[in-house]
Amino acid sequence: MVMDDPDLYELEEATGIGIFEPGTFLESKIDKDQIMGVLGYTALGMILMVVATVVIMIPLMMTSLIIVTYYAVYIDPLAMLIMTGAEIAFVIPPLYYVKKRGLPKSAIGIKNMLSPTDAILGLIFGAIMIGSNIAISWLVTEATGPPAPGGEEFLVARNWPEMIAWVIAMLVFVGFTEELIFRGFMQRRMEMYFRGRGTSNHQLVALFISSFIFAAIHLDLIGLPTRFVLGVFLGFLAQQRNYNLLGPSVAHGMNNAVVVLLSSLPFLF
Repeated sequence: MVMDDPDLYELEEATGIGIFEPGTFLESKIDKDQIMGVLGYTALGMILMVVATVVIMIPLMMTSLIIVTYYAVYIDPLAMLIMTGAEIAFVIPPLYYVKKRGLPKSAIGIKNMLSPTDAILGLIFGAIMIGSNIAISWLVTEATGPPAPGGEEFLVARNWPEMIAWVIAMLVFVGFTEELIFRGFMQRRMEMYFRGRGTSNHQLVALFISSFIFAAIHLDLIGLPTRFVLGVFLGFLAQQRNYNLLGPSVAHGMNNAVVVLLSSLPFLF
């Protein structure tokens, strides 16, 4: 069950007492200026990730894993795998935020990262998300036709070592980093902001707004409905587990890894 104040839970967990003292090392509320700052930090994370991607692409172009022509851009699947490392840039703004304010890393969801319960819940939600992903993608394709060629065709493993590398990349570099910035950092503070304003159903409001931002920031209009629904699943799990990132990270990484696996079946078997 979600507690009214995620940080109240943290204080009780850290001290063993059921009180909250304003002015301690944990946030109690988020005002308008703070939430705008949080959104700014989130946008900064996206910018840093793009910059990191470009930096990684330069040596890959020199090795011909990426070829840019007048007509098209060819990206070797191995290059796509390597470029997932750029997502580590997502963790920089949240970590700077907590360091600047003297907050513990648990304030952005880094806690109990070996919890069996959260890992199992992540696997369960991941399975549900995979089914939803397939169903929604099919409905969108039926309504709009096949998507135009884009980056998805490069999410392929051509052998089992690459597939194992993709699973690790999706769990660590994609699942964890995106959950850190979108759920542990942004959604959690958005929930605190709307609760402080007395917004009815503040948890749902924060869940839907953060899920829309998560979907929109991928800059894929056709894939927006799918990513929004997946964001709702991940955000709901985060809320139910007091913003422990382990479950959402496992679910996110599992969903993405299965997408790669399905694309790779002709190469693996």
